[in-house]
Amino acid sequence: MPRTLDMITPVGCERYDAISYGDERRMSQGWGGGEENLDLRRDDFVQACLRRYQPGGMKNTRVPTNLLRIRDFKDNDLLVTPHLPEYGKLIINVVDGDYPDCYEYVQHDGDHQNHRIRVKRLYGLDGNIDIHNTTVSAWFGKLQWLRLPVLPIPEHQDAFETIIRQLNETPGKAFATSQLDEYLDGLCRKLVENLKCQLRTLNPSNGALSFEEVCKRLLMKAGYTIVGRNWYSDGGDVDLQCVRSRIDLSPFEAGQVNLFVQVKKYTGITNDLAVKQVVKMMEKDQTADGCVMSLGDDFTSEATKLAEDNEILLMNGATICKLLLRLMVSE
Repeated sequence: MPRTLDMITPVGCERYDAISYGDERRMSQGWGGGEENLDLRRDDFVQACLRRYQPGGMKNTRVPTNLLRIRDFKDNDLLVTPHLPEYGKLIINVVDGDYPDCYEYVQHDGDHQNHRIRVKRLYGLDGNIDIHNTTVSAWFGKLQWLRLPVLPIPEHQDAFETIIRQLNETPGKAFATSQLDEYLDGLCRKLVENLKCQLRTLNPSNGALSFEEVCKRLLMKAGYTIVGRNWYSDGGDVDLQCVRSRIDLSPFEAGQVNLFVQVKKYTGITNDLAVKQVVKMMEKDQTADGCVMSLGDDFTSEATKLAEDNEILLMNGATICKLLLRLMVSE
Protein backbone atom coordinates (compact mmCIF):
# COMPACT_ATOMS: atom_id res chain seq x y z
CA MET A 1 0.00 0.00 0.00
CA PRO A 2 1.21 3.55 -0.67
CA ARG A 3 2.38 5.95 1.99
CA THR A 4 -0.37 8.44 2.81
CA LEU A 5 1.37 11.47 4.28
CA ASP A 6 -0.79 14.58 4.42
CA MET A 7 0.28 17.30 1.96
CA ILE A 8 -0.97 20.84 1.28
CA THR A 9 -0.54 22.43 -2.13
CA PRO A 10 -1.89 25.69 -3.60
CA VAL A 11 -3.10 25.94 -7.16
CA GLY A 12 -3.18 29.59 -8.10
CA CYS A 13 -4.84 30.96 -4.99
CA GLU A 14 -5.74 27.49 -3.75
CA ARG A 15 -3.82 24.77 -1.91
CA TYR A 16 -3.95 21.04 -2.04
CA ASP A 17 -3.05 18.03 0.08
CA ALA A 18 -0.76 15.31 -1.35
CA ILE A 19 2.31 13.11 -0.68
CA SER A 20 5.95 14.10 -1.03
CA TYR A 21 8.82 12.20 -2.61
CA GLY A 22 12.52 12.43 -1.77
CA ASP A 23 13.87 13.54 -5.16
CA GLU A 24 15.05 17.17 -5.25
CA ARG A 25 13.24 17.83 -8.53
CA ARG A 26 10.18 15.64 -8.13
CA MET A 27 7.19 15.39 -5.89
CA SER A 28 5.31 12.10 -5.78
CA GLN A 29 1.76 11.11 -4.98
CA GLY A 30 0.63 7.72 -3.79
CA TRP A 31 -2.07 5.42 -5.13
CA GLY A 32 0.00 5.06 -8.28
CA GLY A 33 -0.60 1.33 -8.82
CA GLY A 34 2.86 0.01 -7.98
CA GLU A 35 3.49 -2.56 -10.72
CA GLU A 36 0.15 -1.88 -12.40
CA ASN A 37 -0.18 1.12 -14.70
CA LEU A 38 -2.43 3.79 -13.16
CA ASP A 39 -1.35 6.79 -15.23
CA LEU A 40 -3.46 9.78 -14.23
CA ARG A 41 -3.98 10.59 -17.91
CA ARG A 42 -6.09 7.45 -18.38
CA ASP A 43 -9.73 8.21 -19.13
CA ASP A 44 -10.77 5.38 -16.80
CA PHE A 45 -8.35 6.33 -13.99
CA VAL A 46 -10.99 6.56 -11.24
CA GLN A 47 -12.49 3.12 -11.81
CA ALA A 48 -9.10 1.53 -12.52
CA CYS A 49 -7.71 2.93 -9.24
CA LEU A 50 -10.73 1.65 -7.31
CA ARG A 51 -10.28 -1.85 -8.76
CA ARG A 52 -6.55 -1.84 -7.94
CA TYR A 53 -6.94 -0.85 -4.28
CA GLN A 54 -10.34 -2.29 -3.43
CA PRO A 55 -8.77 -5.54 -2.12
CA GLY A 56 -6.66 -3.39 0.22
CA GLY A 57 -9.63 -1.58 1.71
CA MET A 58 -10.61 1.19 -0.74
CA LYS A 59 -14.40 1.24 -0.46
CA ASN A 60 -15.42 4.01 -2.88
CA THR A 61 -14.14 6.43 -5.51
CA ARG A 62 -13.52 9.37 -3.15
CA VAL A 63 -9.70 9.07 -3.17
CA PRO A 64 -9.20 8.45 -6.93
CA THR A 65 -11.70 11.19 -7.80
CA ASN A 66 -9.86 13.53 -5.45
CA LEU A 67 -6.54 12.71 -7.15
CA LEU A 68 -7.91 14.18 -10.39
CA ARG A 69 -7.26 17.61 -8.84
CA ILE A 70 -3.65 17.10 -9.88
CA ARG A 71 -4.84 17.78 -13.42
CA ASP A 72 -5.50 21.38 -12.31
CA PHE A 73 -1.91 22.06 -11.22
CA LYS A 74 -0.35 25.17 -12.76
CA ASP A 75 3.18 26.52 -13.05
CA ASN A 76 4.42 28.05 -9.76
CA ASP A 77 1.73 26.39 -7.66
CA LEU A 78 2.93 25.38 -4.20
CA LEU A 79 2.96 21.86 -2.75
CA VAL A 80 3.28 21.83 1.04
CA THR A 81 3.87 18.52 2.79
CA PRO A 82 3.83 17.98 6.56
CA HIS A 83 6.20 15.57 8.33
CA LEU A 84 8.93 15.80 5.71
CA PRO A 85 11.91 15.61 5.66
CA GLU A 86 11.18 14.35 9.17
CA TYR A 87 8.27 14.14 11.56
CA GLY A 88 7.20 17.59 12.80
CA LYS A 89 8.66 19.47 9.81
CA LEU A 90 7.23 20.55 6.47
CA ILE A 91 8.48 21.22 2.96
CA ILE A 92 7.13 23.55 0.29
CA ASN A 93 7.59 22.76 -3.41
CA VAL A 94 7.02 25.06 -6.39
CA VAL A 95 5.43 23.31 -9.38
CA ASP A 96 7.39 23.39 -12.64
CA GLY A 97 4.94 23.83 -15.55
CA ASP A 98 1.22 23.39 -16.11
CA TYR A 99 -0.40 19.97 -16.13
CA PRO A 100 0.24 17.74 -18.07
CA ASP A 101 3.78 19.12 -18.56
CA CYS A 102 4.42 19.03 -14.82
CA TYR A 103 3.26 15.41 -14.54
CA GLU A 104 5.16 12.17 -15.07
CA TYR A 105 4.13 8.61 -14.46
CA VAL A 106 6.91 6.24 -13.36
CA GLN A 107 6.38 2.52 -13.88
CA HIS A 108 7.20 -0.15 -11.28
CA ASP A 109 7.40 1.85 -8.07
CA GLY A 110 7.25 -0.57 -5.16
CA ASP A 111 6.07 2.18 -2.80
CA HIS A 112 3.18 3.02 -5.14
CA GLN A 113 4.51 6.59 -5.53
CA ASN A 114 4.19 6.39 -9.33
CA HIS A 115 2.61 9.83 -9.80
CA ARG A 116 5.40 12.41 -10.04
CA ILE A 117 5.10 16.21 -10.10
CA ARG A 118 7.99 18.25 -11.47
CA VAL A 119 9.09 21.03 -9.09
CA LYS A 120 11.49 23.91 -9.68
CA ARG A 121 12.23 24.96 -6.09
CA LEU A 122 11.99 23.40 -2.63
CA TYR A 123 11.86 25.03 0.79
CA GLY A 124 12.43 23.23 4.07
CA LEU A 125 14.40 20.29 2.76
CA ASP A 126 16.99 20.93 5.50
CA GLY A 127 14.34 20.56 8.18
CA ASN A 128 14.27 24.28 8.95
CA ILE A 129 10.46 24.70 8.86
CA ASP A 130 8.66 23.35 11.92
CA ILE A 131 4.93 22.65 11.73
CA HIS A 132 4.61 24.15 15.24
CA ASN A 133 5.83 27.57 14.13
CA THR A 134 3.34 30.36 14.76
CA THR A 135 3.35 31.35 11.06
CA VAL A 136 1.48 28.14 10.17
CA SER A 137 -0.38 27.59 13.44
CA ALA A 138 -3.84 27.99 11.87
CA TRP A 139 -3.00 25.40 9.19
CA PHE A 140 -1.49 22.98 11.72
CA GLY A 141 -4.62 23.23 13.85
CA LYS A 142 -6.66 21.76 10.99
CA LEU A 143 -4.08 19.26 9.75
CA GLN A 144 -5.60 16.22 11.45
CA TRP A 145 -8.83 16.71 9.48
CA LEU A 146 -7.10 16.88 6.07
CA ARG A 147 -7.69 13.29 5.07
CA LEU A 148 -7.98 13.19 1.28
CA PRO A 149 -4.84 13.28 -0.88
CA VAL A 150 -5.57 16.69 -2.47
CA LEU A 151 -7.42 19.35 -0.49
CA PRO A 152 -7.80 23.09 -1.22
CA ILE A 153 -6.86 25.36 1.69
CA PRO A 154 -6.91 28.94 0.30
CA GLU A 155 -7.32 30.42 3.78
CA HIS A 156 -3.67 29.53 4.54
CA GLN A 157 -2.20 30.99 1.34
CA ASP A 158 -0.63 34.00 3.07
CA ALA A 159 1.13 31.88 5.70
CA PHE A 160 3.06 29.78 3.20
CA GLU A 161 3.83 32.75 0.97
CA THR A 162 5.24 34.54 4.02
CA ILE A 163 7.62 31.64 4.66
CA ILE A 164 8.76 31.56 1.02
CA ARG A 165 9.32 35.31 0.94
CA GLN A 166 11.43 35.24 4.10
CA LEU A 167 13.45 32.23 2.91
CA ASN A 168 14.15 33.97 -0.38
CA GLU A 169 15.45 36.96 1.57
CA THR A 170 17.36 34.86 4.12
CA PRO A 171 18.14 31.35 2.81
CA GLY A 172 18.38 28.81 5.60
CA LYS A 173 16.28 30.89 8.02
CA ALA A 174 14.84 28.63 10.73
CA PHE A 175 11.13 28.60 11.47
CA ALA A 176 11.44 26.85 14.80
CA THR A 177 8.79 25.69 17.24
CA SER A 178 7.11 28.80 18.61
CA GLN A 179 6.49 29.43 22.29
CA LEU A 180 3.12 30.64 23.55
CA ASP A 181 4.32 34.23 24.06
CA GLU A 182 5.46 34.42 20.43
CA TYR A 183 2.10 33.07 19.26
CA LEU A 184 0.14 35.52 21.41
CA ASP A 185 2.29 38.44 20.24
CA GLY A 186 1.62 37.49 16.63
CA LEU A 187 -2.08 37.13 17.34
CA CYS A 188 -2.14 40.57 18.96
CA ARG A 189 -0.46 42.12 15.92
CA LYS A 190 -3.05 40.57 13.63
CA LEU A 191 -5.91 41.81 15.80
CA VAL A 192 -4.45 45.32 15.84
CA GLU A 193 -4.01 45.37 12.05
CA ASN A 194 -7.55 44.09 11.49
CA LEU A 195 -8.94 46.66 13.90
CA LYS A 196 -7.06 49.47 12.13
CA CYS A 197 -8.55 48.37 8.82
CA GLN A 198 -12.04 48.48 10.32
CA LEU A 199 -11.54 51.90 11.91
CA ARG A 200 -10.37 53.30 8.56
CA THR A 201 -13.84 52.60 7.15
CA LEU A 202 -15.41 55.02 9.64
CA ASN A 203 -16.24 58.64 8.96
CA PRO A 204 -13.45 60.88 10.34
CA SER A 205 -15.61 63.06 12.58
CA ASN A 206 -19.24 63.41 11.57
CA GLY A 207 -21.92 61.53 13.47
CA ALA A 208 -22.02 59.12 16.37
CA LEU A 209 -20.17 56.46 14.38
CA SER A 210 -16.84 58.09 13.60
CA PHE A 211 -13.14 57.77 14.42
CA GLU A 212 -13.35 60.92 16.52
CA GLU A 213 -16.05 59.27 18.65
CA VAL A 214 -13.75 56.27 19.17
CA CYS A 215 -11.02 58.59 20.47
CA LYS A 216 -13.54 60.39 22.64
CA ARG A 217 -14.60 57.07 24.21
CA LEU A 218 -10.98 56.19 25.01
CA LEU A 219 -10.39 59.57 26.63
CA MET A 220 -13.52 59.26 28.75
CA LYS A 221 -12.43 55.77 29.81
CA ALA A 222 -9.16 57.31 30.99
CA GLY A 223 -11.09 59.67 33.26
CA TYR A 224 -11.41 62.76 31.08
CA THR A 225 -14.53 64.83 30.55
CA ILE A 226 -15.04 66.35 27.10
CA VAL A 227 -15.77 70.04 27.63
CA GLY A 228 -15.33 71.35 24.10
CA ARG A 229 -15.02 70.26 20.47
CA ASN A 230 -13.72 71.70 17.22
CA TRP A 231 -11.97 74.79 18.60
CA TYR A 232 -9.69 76.55 16.14
CA SER A 233 -8.02 79.94 15.94
CA ASP A 234 -5.07 81.56 14.13
CA GLY A 235 -3.81 78.33 12.54
CA GLY A 236 -4.41 76.29 15.67
CA ASP A 237 -6.94 73.49 15.85
CA VAL A 238 -8.21 71.22 18.60
CA ASP A 239 -10.80 68.51 18.00
CA LEU A 240 -11.38 67.63 21.67
CA GLN A 241 -10.91 69.76 24.79
CA CYS A 242 -10.68 67.53 27.85
CA VAL A 243 -10.34 67.98 31.60
CA ARG A 244 -9.61 65.53 34.40
CA SER A 245 -9.49 66.12 38.15
CA ARG A 246 -6.00 65.64 39.62
CA ILE A 247 -7.48 64.14 42.75
CA ASP A 248 -8.59 61.15 40.67
CA LEU A 249 -4.94 60.10 40.54
CA SER A 250 -3.68 61.39 43.88
CA PRO A 251 -5.46 62.67 47.02
CA PHE A 252 -2.51 65.01 47.53
CA GLU A 253 -3.10 67.01 44.34
CA ALA A 254 -5.86 69.50 43.65
CA GLY A 255 -7.03 71.22 40.50
CA GLN A 256 -7.49 69.77 37.08
CA VAL A 257 -5.57 68.64 34.01
CA ASN A 258 -6.45 70.30 30.72
CA LEU A 259 -5.77 68.32 27.56
CA PHE A 260 -6.00 69.46 23.94
CA VAL A 261 -6.41 66.59 21.48
CA GLN A 262 -6.08 66.63 17.71
CA VAL A 263 -7.60 63.61 15.95
CA LYS A 264 -6.43 62.47 12.48
CA LYS A 265 -7.82 59.49 10.59
CA TYR A 266 -4.62 59.20 8.57
CA THR A 267 -2.94 56.21 6.92
CA GLY A 268 0.78 55.65 6.54
CA ILE A 269 3.03 58.31 8.09
CA THR A 270 1.57 61.34 9.89
CA ASN A 271 3.33 64.67 9.24
CA ASP A 272 3.83 67.56 11.65
CA LEU A 273 0.68 69.52 10.70
CA ALA A 274 -1.41 68.13 13.54
CA VAL A 275 1.38 68.82 16.06
CA LYS A 276 1.68 72.43 14.86
CA GLN A 277 -2.08 72.87 15.27
CA VAL A 278 -1.93 71.69 18.88
CA VAL A 279 1.14 73.83 19.64
CA LYS A 280 -0.75 76.94 18.45
CA MET A 281 -3.64 76.21 20.81
CA MET A 282 -1.37 75.40 23.75
CA GLU A 283 0.18 78.86 23.33
CA LYS A 284 -3.26 80.28 24.12
CA ASP A 285 -3.60 78.18 27.29
CA GLN A 286 -0.24 77.34 28.80
CA THR A 287 -1.88 75.14 31.47
CA ALA A 288 -2.91 72.60 28.83
CA ASP A 289 -1.19 69.41 27.76
CA GLY A 290 -1.32 68.24 24.15
CA CYS A 291 -1.98 64.98 22.35
CA VAL A 292 -2.23 63.90 18.71
CA MET A 293 -4.21 60.71 18.04
CA SER A 294 -3.58 59.42 14.51
CA LEU A 295 -4.70 56.20 12.90
CA GLY A 296 -1.49 56.29 10.86
CA ASP A 297 1.31 53.79 11.36
CA ASP A 298 3.92 56.30 12.57
CA PHE A 299 4.95 59.97 12.67
CA THR A 300 7.60 61.78 10.66
CA SER A 301 10.85 62.74 12.37
CA GLU A 302 9.80 66.42 12.15
CA ALA A 303 6.52 65.67 13.92
CA THR A 304 8.30 63.64 16.59
CA LYS A 305 10.89 66.35 17.24
CA LEU A 306 8.27 69.12 17.46
CA ALA A 307 6.15 67.00 19.81
CA GLU A 308 9.13 66.28 22.09
CA ASP A 309 10.08 69.94 22.24
CA ASN A 310 6.54 70.86 23.33
CA GLU A 311 5.83 67.79 25.48
CA ILE A 312 2.98 66.65 23.25
CA LEU A 313 2.03 62.98 23.32
CA LEU A 314 1.90 61.23 19.93
CA MET A 315 -0.41 58.22 19.71
CA ASN A 316 -0.32 56.11 16.52
CA GLY A 317 -2.88 53.68 15.16
CA ALA A 318 -1.43 50.59 16.83
CA THR A 319 -1.50 52.26 20.27
CA ILE A 320 -5.07 53.45 19.78
CA CYS A 321 -6.19 49.99 18.68
CA LYS A 322 -4.53 48.31 21.68
CA LEU A 323 -6.33 50.70 24.03
CA LEU A 324 -9.58 50.03 22.20
CA LEU A 325 -9.12 46.27 22.48
CA ARG A 326 -8.64 46.61 26.24
CA LEU A 327 -11.75 48.76 26.46
CA MET A 328 -13.80 46.28 24.44
CA VAL A 329 -12.67 43.37 26.62
CA SER A 330 -13.35 45.23 29.88
CA GLU A 331 -16.87 46.08 28.79
